[in-house]
Amino acid sequence: MADKLSVLIVDDSRSVITKLAGMIAEFEDVDLVGTARDGASAIQRVSQLQPDLVLMDIVMPGMDGIAALRILNANHPEVQVAMASSVGGAPSRAEEAFRLGAVQVVGKPFDAEILEALFESAKRRRADDER
Repeated sequence: MADKLSVLIVDDSRSVITKLAGMIAEFEDVDLVGTARDGASAIQRVSQLQPDLVLMDIVMPGMDGIAALRILNANHPEVQVAMASSVGGAPSRAEEAFRLGAVQVVGKPFDAEILEALFESAKRRRADDER
């Protein structure tokens, strides 16, 4: 088992990516392996980087997170995908994300406690999958 949880951030907002990258840097057992700004780029980056966890925005221009989730789960079922949604986002989008295989849907803005719980859960799932 790899020591660190590898994470890919997918969000169309540079400021969100920057903030999340800074927050992730505070976790010694989590490694930010890359970023993407839309769903199509996320699919390419997952193929290249094989992260343990993708933290992806639901609403993005071009290919949104839901469309990318469908493809990722079909082509990379071993990669965990957590979706991010702005507070007040449509509950139906979160429900759709869960139906398509998202491991979690987290609200924006992010806080350290939410990320810590997400990362711990992802590490447990990774360990279970390796058994």
